[in-house]
Amino acid sequence: MKHPFQHVLLDATGEYFFAAAINSVFVFKLSDKSATLLASWTDEVDPYYTIRKHHKELLEQYEQQQKEKAEQEAAEAAEAAAASDETNENNKRPIIPEEQIPASKKQIMHKKPKLPLPGPGAPPTYTYIRDMCLSRDNKHLIVTTDNDKAVVIFKIDYNSSSSENVLTLIKRQPIAKRPSAVCTSMDDSHVIIADKFGDVFSIPLEDPTVIEDSKLDPILGHVSMLTCVQNAVDENGNEVIFTADRDEHIRISYYPKSFVIKKILFGHREFISSFVLPKWCHGKVLVSGGGDHFICTWLWQNEEELSELKSKVNIDNLVVDKLNDKHLVPEKFQNESNDLVEYCVSKIIPLDKTQQLAVIFERIPSLFIFDLSENGELSFNKEYPVESDIITLTASHDRLVLSFDNMDKVLKFFTINEDRSLTVTETNDSLVASINDANGAVIGDVDELIPLFNTNYMRKRREH
Repeated sequence: MKHPFQHVLLDATGEYFFAAAINSVFVFKLSDKSATLLASWTDEVDPYYTIRKHHKELLEQYEQQQKEKAEQEAAEAAEAAAASDETNENNKRPIIPEEQIPASKKQIMHKKPKLPLPGPGAPPTYTYIRDMCLSRDNKHLIVTTDNDKAVVIFKIDYNSSSSENVLTLIKRQPIAKRPSAVCTSMDDSHVIIADKFGDVFSIPLEDPTVIEDSKLDPILGHVSMLTCVQNAVDENGNEVIFTADRDEHIRISYYPKSFVIKKILFGHREFISSFVLPKWCHGKVLVSGGGDHFICTWLWQNEEELSELKSKVNIDNLVVDKLNDKHLVPEKFQNESNDLVEYCVSKIIPLDKTQQLAVIFERIPSLFIFDLSENGELSFNKEYPVESDIITLTASHDRLVLSFDNMDKVLKFFTINEDRSLTVTETNDSLVASINDANGAVIGDVDELIPLFNTNYMRKRREH
């Protein structure tokens, strides 16, 4: 049984396709009728890496305590031997017998920490690719991992004669907390990493030097989990960094001096899960969505305070008739009828060819297309129902690809037409078959699926 793809990417040409299934990344070259596997990489990190790392730290602490204890005992013994019973009787440091040491203190000093591996019945431990992006010049692939909280950077060489050299590992940089979003600086010199604790880090893209995670200093921080990060250029030609979080904030800071905040965009009431800066709007328009019942458009470069919000486009009427048991609010927060449902925007991507946006909602089997003008006017265009819930999507040139949670039909390729319509690619079946055949991420049962729908878990619950 092949595992679905939790992440998919098309490069700028639309010719190369990247897909991540569990802890494996696959690189394909697309033709009209099929896809050729160029390279693959599987993350072989120990699934208990974090536990073992913490255990190693405890062992080092224990050994240090033992060393200090031995030194103290040696000093006390030397002092006692050198002291004269007659002259130093009142100055002797009493040595406390071991039986008089409190039990808690004795445990710290004498008990070697054990490796606390989960036993039978413990929650499953997943090792998987959390996120994936390409550098702006499409010459590097950047993936983030879940278990060891790392950013893995590859150099891409499509002309390599060896599949092993299509993806060349530059470095695996550990981060103290799990990465939640990633991008590159405008000149592709640095990788920008946002984590689940609200910090943002900047590391060199091509420098193979790995820095100890405890020595990485954040360039900015929020007080809640970060969900999106992206660099852009403002109206004065200065590079800025956009960061969005679980607490409905979108902050714009200068880069690399990110301690200087340019402005904060106020308008969302729930978490933000996705935002984009479409190219045809020349960097002036930001579109964002998440746990709200609307999608926001922003003219973020406006100088007048609190004038950035262009519009809030209500989306209730698009999805309300598609909500089902999958969208029920947790029992603890349900109404008396136990029928309270909620939804959220999962991802927004630009369709540069038609100057439109493609939007998906978590656990809703439809693709929604919106028109977006250069000045930020957003309007719904068309809905494309599909067979299964959409995990994620990607688009480039005249191609759009959906990834499904259906293990029999994992992908669907669409052609973006000149008349702004979408049609299923004529060779969709052969493309999907060739990709699925190359997918080496095999599971034995549906219980082995990694978490595929995590967006709505960011919603904060409030008890009153």
